[in-house]
Amino acid sequence: MVSPFDSLLQFTSFIGHWSAGPKRQHEIGPDDRDVISVKAQKITEHEGRPCAKDYDDMTQEFVTATVAEYHAHLCAQSPMPDHSQETTLLAASWAKAHQFTGVNLAQTLALSKLITSHGSQVHGKLKTKLRPLIEVIFGFHSSQSKSAIKKNQSLAEALKEGTNFAFKVSSLVSLHVHCFLKVPLIQKIINTMWFANKHDEGIMFPKHFKPFPYPTLMLVLTAIECCIDEWVTGKQGDISFTTQEYRLVYEAYLKCLQDFDGATKEFSVLLTICARIYEAGQYVPSMSI
Repeated sequence: MVSPFDSLLQFTSFIGHWSAGPKRQHEIGPDDRDVISVKAQKITEHEGRPCAKDYDDMTQEFVTATVAEYHAHLCAQSPMPDHSQETTLLAASWAKAHQFTGVNLAQTLALSKLITSHGSQVHGKLKTKLRPLIEVIFGFHSSQSKSAIKKNQSLAEALKEGTNFAFKVSSLVSLHVHCFLKVPLIQKIINTMWFANKHDEGIMFPKHFKPFPYPTLMLVLTAIECCIDEWVTGKQGDISFTTQEYRLVYEAYLKCLQDFDGATKEFSVLLTICARIYEAGQYVPSMSI
């Protein structure tokens, strides 16, 4: 029996190039579309959140492949999707899993929710990794003193003004960085989130992450702003980083980036920045290949 994890490794190899490997790793042609038509068999019932392990082995293999593709697609193309985008991503990912496994699995509402639930997990994971970095790198202080609270408020306002946290922050935190998107925090969180080990999306899905995607980059800026927002009162709060709360912020950042790209396209400024981000991610010291 092929384990779900082994299937994921095979699947990512398949995505990059249609490999002539085992029988189930081939491009599905018109004659193959309906070779195997199956329904998911649920073998475990419980009251908690549904998971792939609740289903039979074939369904687990299919869901693992679909989730991997969906997760990479989501981060690279529509990290804060509306319902229409979510549906499109799911359909494309389902089709890729069909091509890889050779299984024509009937799509159900329960399986669809199981796969798309991974979208919100991306936001939570990103914020969890960012939160301690924001406090240390920008110099916020957890304190009840009036002076510390006032300092935190001023710092949060200054960082958000003109998106200083992504541009020039040397006057705020003694980092001699004045270039757009070259603040060390941005590369650090990207490395931690997508390039920390050989199983992360940045390594396994170069098709989606080389060069580093504009939408993913703007998701990072949006998450940083969310973490800074938690300090605007002077004391660190807890703000949910959700699509509902931050989609408009994300879309504003993405529009600004697209305008910047249009204004500098002759010099390939943004493409060069994103290519360098990807290359830097490939050489994360802690990454085990």
